[in-house]
Amino acid sequence: MSSIVVPSIISAVLEEAVKRIAKKVAEGKRLSDSEIVILILDQVNKRIEVGFDNVDKRFEDLREYVDRRFNDLKEYVDRRFNDIDKRFEDIDRRFGDIDRRFDDLKTYVDKRFDGMNRRFEDLRVYVDKRISELSANVRLLTEEVSSIKSDVIALMKERLERK
Repeated sequence: MSSIVVPSIISAVLEEAVKRIAKKVAEGKRLSDSEIVILILDQVNKRIEVGFDNVDKRFEDLREYVDRRFNDLKEYVDRRFNDIDKRFEDIDRRFGDIDRRFDDLKTYVDKRFDGMNRRFEDLRVYVDKRISELSANVRLLTEEVSSIKSDVIALMKERLERK
């Protein structure tokens, strides 16, 4: 804050001194060395102010340039993020399709396995039934063969006894 107040005070003092010197010149009086130095200081001060104004203008131009470039960069980054976001949405949609396909495939395979399990169970029941039937038939055949054997033995004994 003091850096702003001091130049303002110096400018005001120089302005007042220049007015008195201009009045003295208008009256045709001779200027002292210190008055000439004050006139030179006034000119230097005005040039410094013009320089500061130019620096302020350059800073303002630079700020506008940086703001413009920053906004351009922000728009570019936003556009790129939106593009990436759209790509991710597309990937999400595609993965959703893939997930649905995997679910469909799993459902299909599960149905096939269930069908195969039912067929194996039906086959096991059928085989067990057939084995039971065959076992019963073998028992019957064994009994029949045993009966025939007994009959043959009895017939043979009879024949032997008859002779």
